[in-house]
Amino acid sequence: EVAEIQEQFQSGLVTAGERYNKVIDIWAAANDRVSKAMMDNLQTETVINRDGQEEKQVSFNSIYMMADSGARGSAAQIRQLAGMRGLMAKPDGSIIETPITANFREGLNVLQYFISTHGARKGLADTALKTANSGYLTRRLVDVAQ
Repeated sequence: EVAEIQEQFQSGLVTAGERYNKVIDIWAAANDRVSKAMMDNLQTETVINRDGQEEKQVSFNSIYMMADSGARGSAAQIRQLAGMRGLMAKPDGSIIETPITANFREGLNVLQYFISTHGARKGLADTALKTANSGYLTRRLVDVAQ
């Protein structure tokens, strides 16, 4: 689908902005399909019943149970662990068109690892800024209360 959009762009049928938006939408939909298929696969397991026939039943997979109950993790984190990493953001906040199709279980190549560092760096910086900001607001609140 992405190659088709690229051909349309080369032919001049779509603008660069339209191409960017369509490519992002296509990869986001693919990411959702991978996530849903993976969670469906974790949710059920095939067992052999008393009659010797295979049947599906609800799985007691510990990773699925943790995410499903909300105790720890989420479907998005499991997707990154076993499905695909997905679309990443640049340091300026825009989304990179080429997603990371590898996962943490199989490992990332050098380019995929470098692309994923943008988000990690931004997350740590945001955490540091939020901590300083909340401390400042707490001091102001205490000053007003006195």
